[in-house]
Amino acid sequence: MNVLTDFAGYIFERVTQTANEITPEIMDWKLVNEANSIYWILVHMTRIAYLLIPQLLTGTYNPEGWDDDYEQQKHSLTELKEDIGKARVRVLSLLGELDKAQLDEKIMIWGSMRPLKEPMFVLLGELLHHNGQIAMLRGINKRVNQ
Repeated sequence: MNVLTDFAGYIFERVTQTANEITPEIMDWKLVNEANSIYWILVHMTRIAYLLIPQLLTGTYNPEGWDDDYEQQKHSLTELKEDIGKARVRVLSLLGELDKAQLDEKIMIWGSMRPLKEPMFVLLGELLHHNGQIAMLRGINKRVNQ
């Protein structure tokens, strides 16, 4: 196991905890009409975890079980939690198989050659960032609706 796998495990633990604290009643809530809802952010996070990270690690287009129109479909909170759980298992397994040399191996991404670990840092950071957005929105919603 490498430190990146440990960090990913921590992030997925936080994401899982936040998802478990969401209720169906607040899924469509957003701060202002122009903002993204909690639901939209959770779907986006699921796409990062289930699709983008495995694409990066395996070099494949779509992992098994991913629908191209996933973001256009309506998903229940239970479905999203299950998909994040499946993504967690897959991502941690894939990361756990990598050694330092593989993480340092350069790949073509964003118009230049970069070590594989760099886009992994970005995608994991995105999960943590969006997790914070949901936590903030939940907190504001709670205060507004007290």
